Parts: sequence; C-alpha cells; structure tokens
Amino acid sequence: MAVGYERLLGAVLHRTSWIGIASLLLIVAGVFAYRAAGSGFLPEMDEGAFILDYWTPGGTALAETDRQLHIIEKILAEIPEVTGTSRRTGAELGMFATQQNRGDIAVRLKPLSSRDRRVDEIIDDIRGKVESAVPRVRVEFVQILSDVLDDLSGAAAPLEVKIFGSDLAALDRYAGTISPELEKVDGVVDFFAGIPEPSAEMAMRVKENEASRLGLTAQDVSASVSAAMLGLNAGEIRLDDRSIGVRVRAPDSLRFDGAGLTSIPVYSGASSRTARLGTLATFTTADVRGEHLRENQQQVVQITAGVEGRPLSDVMDDVKRIMAKHVAPAGVRVELGGRYAGQQQAFKELLLILFLAAMSVTAIMVLQFRSFVEPLVVLLAAPLSFVGAFVLLLVTKTSLNVSSFMGLILLVGLIVKNGIILLDFTNHRMSTAGVNLEQGIREAAKVRLRPILMTTLCTLFGLMPLALGLGAGSELQKPLALAVIGGLALSTPITLFVVPALLVAIRGRTYRLPSGANSQVMETIS
Repeated sequence: MAVGYERLLGAVLHRTSWIGIASLLLIVAGVFAYRAAGSGFLPEMDEGAFILDYWTPGGTALAETDRQLHIIEKILAEIPEVTGTSRRTGAELGMFATQQNRGDIAVRLKPLSSRDRRVDEIIDDIRGKVESAVPRVRVEFVQILSDVLDDLSGAAAPLEVKIFGSDLAALDRYAGTISPELEKVDGVVDFFAGIPEPSAEMAMRVKENEASRLGLTAQDVSASVSAAMLGLNAGEIRLDDRSIGVRVRAPDSLRFDGAGLTSIPVYSGASSRTARLGTLATFTTADVRGEHLRENQQQVVQITAGVEGRPLSDVMDDVKRIMAKHVAPAGVRVELGGRYAGQQQAFKELLLILFLAAMSVTAIMVLQFRSFVEPLVVLLAAPLSFVGAFVLLLVTKTSLNVSSFMGLILLVGLIVKNGIILLDFTNHRMSTAGVNLEQGIREAAKVRLRPILMTTLCTLFGLMPLALGLGAGSELQKPLALAVIGGLALSTPITLFVVPALLVAIRGRTYRLPSGANSQVMETIS
C-alpha cells in the first residue's frame, strides 16, 4: 500500500495544476452543499417529552381556562404514546409563575424504543386535535431543552418578528399586512400574528358629586369595589402543620354578574352611611386590547411561530423576502429576534473561536517548522476539508447548527495533526539525508501513510456510534460526529495529495533546506 501511494503521489507531484483545478471544484461543491444543507440553532431531538404552552383570550376567568384545559388533557390522555402530564395554571390573584389565562403542560412520552412515532409526529397529531376541539385556545409546542434555552435567552419562539413604533394602530396594521404571508411560509407552525384577541372590559366612572355627599373620593369608591371583587386580607387560620390565609370578598354570584355590581354596598366612614354602588358610579362595557407589550420602553407587536421540517435559515430567508416586499411605513421599525437571533450570535462567537484555533495551531507549527510556508499549506487544507463536512450534513439532511459547528472547530486540530505527521518526517529526511523536497515527501509517504490512516480510522470508528444516533442524548452530538466524519474522511486524501502538491508548487521540487538548518538539526539530534 505504501509503495502504491508513493508512486501515485509521485505522479501527482508532476501534475500540480490538476490539484489546483480539483481544489477549485471542491470549493464550489462546498459552497453549494453549505447553502443546500441550511443552518439552525439546535439539532432536532426526541427527548421523550415536550412542553405545551397555552393561552386563552385575555380576561378569561380561571374556571373557564380550567374547563378548556380539561379538554386538552383528555386529548393528551387518548394519545397512546403519552404516559403522563403535569399542568401549571395560574392563580386568579397572580403571585405564581403563570397567569389565570396562560400556563403550560409538560407531556411525558414512552421511550423511543416502545413507540412507532417520533415526537414531531405525535405533536402534529395533538396540534390538529387541540385546534379542532378548543379553537380559541392558542397553543405552542416546544422541546424541553429548547424551552429552557428560550427562557434563559428571553426568546419567545424560533421565529420572532418584532415591530416597534409609537403608534400602536400603525403597528397592528403592518402586522396584519405581513401576517397572512408569513403564516403560509413552509415549515411555520404555531403561528401567532401578535395581535391579541380583544378582551371584554367594564369601565366604572365615579359620580364625584354623589360620592362627595357621603364624604367619599373616587379613590375610596374604587378601593371598596376592589375589596369586594378581589377581597381583603382578613388574617389567617393556624393549624398544626401550616397556616391558611383568609381573604374576604363578595360572593361569586355578585362578582360575576355585571348587572349585580350596582348593588355592592359602599360604606363611608366619614358619614357612617352606606350607599349602593349604582348610585355612586356608572358602568360601560367595551372590547379592549388584551395586552400591551413594551421592550426597552418601546411599544412592540411580536409575531411568533415555531419551525418544523425545514432548516431555520431557509425559513428566515423566506421571511426576509416577505419583509423586503412589504417595507415598513415611516415610524415603524422591524427587528428579527427569537432563536434566529440567538443562532446568529452563537455563530459569530463560534467563528471567532474557529479563527483563534487556526491562529493557535499556526503559531505552534511556525515554531515546529521555523517557517510560515509549511503551516500555511497545512492550514489551507482545513477549508477544503470542510467541504466533506457540508456534503455529509447535506446527505444526512442535517443542518449546520451549534453542534456541527463545534465539529468544524475540532476538525482544524485533526487536519493539522495529519499534516504535521507527513511534513515533519519530510523535513527530517531533508535535514538528515540532504535530499530535495520531492524525494523527502516521497520517502515520508512510505513511512507515514500507516500512522495517518491508523489515527484517522480510529477517530472515524470512535465517532460512528454518535453518528448513528445510538444511546441516550446522542442526537445532540450527532451533528458534531457527522461534521467530523465527513471532514476527516475528505481531509485524509487532501493531506496525502493536496498538501504535498501545494508545497512542491510553492517551494519547487528541487528545494533543499539551507545548510544552517541542517547543522542546527544535527546538533539537536546529537
């Protein structure tokens, strides 16, 4: 094998122009594979569980929210892969992690080996049934790890379009213009147009003249109504193992009856008299906006959606085309956020790490070879080897994400290692035997082929279980393994043929080490 490789390498060294053409073709193929593979933030995983976030219309009573959630829980219980659920529903007075019209349900599934459907197929089934059974409940599905990362980063969803401006009506109009097209983008699920459903509101206007006759102010009347509706703290009951707070309020038959509000008694301490609320205030009903969102003190409308079945980058390309077609009017500013913004920031930081890794190994090789030519030639093999990583990601339908990007960084060290093994022995033969560059490379080819192949094959077979997705949690590392396997498989022939050919093209076949370098090496050996 070594002899055959030496002869083939000798033929390649005499046709270095072919290597240049092959390198250009590899670069073109790499650009195509990179664009076709797409990019995302995290790899798609089946964690055996997911989170169902829900929103009922603003102002929905806690009892009504609970009723609709019982319907959703019944749907979940009928799914054969579901083993259990746990729900968080907010309290009427707040003070909890969720509000009375929103919360989440954690859904646990059977192990992957015990079910025929993956988590995304199960979610699609549940989504359709929930939308049909309770159409006024907005739901979003997210994986456990993604939900944690989104909460930590403050991202509302993978796809998030933020519309800022001082005129709320203009924000709603622009959101209504682009939402129908955004919702039709292939791969978009759980779409929310950012405009909340109107909430019913009953406004109370105090008759100041009538209230002042009883010695009351508008604030006094409002406080009495708030006490009747929400209750007042009336102490606590102490038991052996706990204390139970006591809150006094009007009965539900009065609180939930709009017509009965007028009969709430309002007591005046100044005049020691009691009057019906209907004589002190008037009530009007209207539909108002359910919520107002602000970010950095600016009004914002957030259009959010999930992404399934397509790389995040491809979906965002379609979103950007729609945004370019519908230019925001004056006074309206648009910003892309969500998981896409986190991905862009992560990729910038990983590119910096990749650059630092390349500079670090270059500095080490400069010290090793006492020249800049050999390190740069070896380092040029890294971008060519990335082509193998992109092609394998494309073939396996895996997007370039944080995990696979880390594999590219790992590739830099592995590629440099093979180049050092080959060129270090070449320099050794040139310095000790006084041979020229071509002869030194051909001798190194016979001796160093086996170590290069052994280390490469060990790495490839060691990563094979991760690449096949075997074992718990392997899906998170699978893109890393695929990137390393694809890049390393291509980097081996690049190291064995392209690197020597480039070095010969730069140095010349008859290049020899300076006499001073030979003597310095001989002194080091002695």
